[in-house]
Amino acid sequence: MPNLNTPGLPPDESPARHIARSLIDRERSGRAGGDSAARSAATACDLLYRGLSRWLGADGCHALFVRARAQARPDFPALEEIQLRRGSTPYIYGVQEAILAHGDAATAEALEWILVHLIELLGRLIGKDMAATLIQRGFVASVRRDTTSDSGREEP
Repeated sequence: MPNLNTPGLPPDESPARHIARSLIDRERSGRAGGDSAARSAATACDLLYRGLSRWLGADGCHALFVRARAQARPDFPALEEIQLRRGSTPYIYGVQEAILAHGDAATAEALEWILVHLIELLGRLIGKDMAATLIQRGFVASVRRDTTSDSGREEP
């Protein structure tokens, strides 16, 4: 996974967006073929929330997600349908409603931008290198827990 100082990215892709896309792509590649892009993005958000909560605490992580959603919301109407529920599994609710109201692609892009803003916020708070490390550790730890346990979790 790249860090937040990655040179050589396309001009339209910031390091934070590159990392967000990597997280979503990693989730998408590990799932069965029937999942939509928006569901994969929601699951990536859910896994990152659970992983980062270990390092930042549930309240701190939730605060970052709430702020990231608020920053993305003006540009993405699909986020009107999305709810963040601290301590719940899944963390991201309203994905199906957003898909029905705005389409899968628009919902997936909106969720991707929540991740982009979250990564940028975290980078400003604790430094880009530390943020990249926490994101990688948090996401990998969440994926490992997901694949080793049957949590009975509802799909987002």
